[in-house]
Amino acid sequence: MPKRKSVLENPKRTLDAFSGKRARGRPYKVRASEVSGRAYNYRLIFGQTWKVLGEPLLAAKTEDEVLQAFERTAYKDEFSHITALVLAVLSDPVFPKRNKEARINFLADSLAARGVVSPRTSRDICGKLRAKERAKSQYKILRKEFYIECSCGYKGPARDNACRKCGAEIPLSFDELLGPRNF
Repeated sequence: MPKRKSVLENPKRTLDAFSGKRARGRPYKVRASEVSGRAYNYRLIFGQTWKVLGEPLLAAKTEDEVLQAFERTAYKDEFSHITALVLAVLSDPVFPKRNKEARINFLADSLAARGVVSPRTSRDICGKLRAKERAKSQYKILRKEFYIECSCGYKGPARDNACRKCGAEIPLSFDELLGPRNF
């Protein structure tokens, strides 16, 4: 009788796929989807409150003035902990000077990461995800068709997952589709 092989002390491939080393590359600090979603939310907030918020916020020179500007809106708690970041974004040399929409978008994208990464990186993350969304196709598959051989004798393309002659539906499971195996 052959001897049993000994169990390895430190196997290279473990059953637990979650333990071990992290993935290659630099670990991310923030999730891009969270930053993009927050930027979209901030765009809506600033779009609704810009009439009340715009002038005092643009005229603010200190963190207290920024906080006072946000106290006039219902969203003061949302921005109370990032007033220094808001002031830094407003004093950024590339902050838009004339267009209201451009100011709202710039401010929302810059604040979306909440200071975990720089405002410039936050804008880059938002821009990349918006570009991905624009690149997606606007078209969808409306109908898929199969070539079938039905028990009623019909051979040809199916219509809406069913036989065109008798209306028998195509089963969704792969085992039912193959039927009894003869091999």
